Amino acid sequence: MARQRQGAARTDILGQIPYFATLPVPERDEVARAIRHRRLAGGEMILVEGEPCEGLYFVIEGQVRLTRASTEGREHVLAVLGPGATFNDVAVFDGGPNADTAVAVGATHVGLVPMGRMAVLIEKHPQVARAALKVLSGRQRSLAGVVEDLALRDVKTRVARLLFGCIGHHRHIIEKADTACARISHQENASMVGSVREVVQRALKELEREGAITLERSRIWIRDPAKLERRAQA
Repeated sequence: MARQRQGAARTDILGQIPYFATLPVPERDEVARAIRHRRLAGGEMILVEGEPCEGLYFVIEGQVRLTRASTEGREHVLAVLGPGATFNDVAVFDGGPNADTAVAVGATHVGLVPMGRMAVLIEKHPQVARAALKVLSGRQRSLAGVVEDLALRDVKTRVARLLFGCIGHHRHIIEKADTACARISHQENASMVGSVREVVQRALKELEREGAITLERSRIWIRDPAKLERRAQA
């Protein structure tokens, strides 16, 4: 009975993921049996940019942060993912190496569908390929938004947009991770908006003086969403 319940739970998880949601139940059960599970502590590396792709990862519990690092070692956060979100999609579909580095944020449980299984699914089920087009298009739009922010908006506006996204009003780099900003350091905030800690600290203080937020140790409370929205749209 325990094995049956575990199998059912794995199938339910796959039903939340666009690639697998429309598969016939027997096929989804096969995928569920092929999943490799990993439980990680906060800060533990899941995959590294440039290394060979093992397959498609997805978040079951906790959060995953996708990052890129410059040659000087400066880190930029590309996305924060919660349960039901997939990652390393690009490498799975183009056959190249891992596109990003993925790190667990706190205690995290992820699943891996191996490359071989994904290749069979893509060949056998056209709906998997159609789902891939939709998911990757959404990611492309999000990355375009990140580039737009870095090129056209000042740091205070970028911080406001991040915080506004954290409370669910628009998708930015936060995907299915409702608690991504519940407790966040200035350095993490800086990595998410492409700046440095000192500049982000000043931006947060200004937003606090304007009455949009309240700062309390490592927590940021949204005091006035309307004021925050006005700054985010500036």
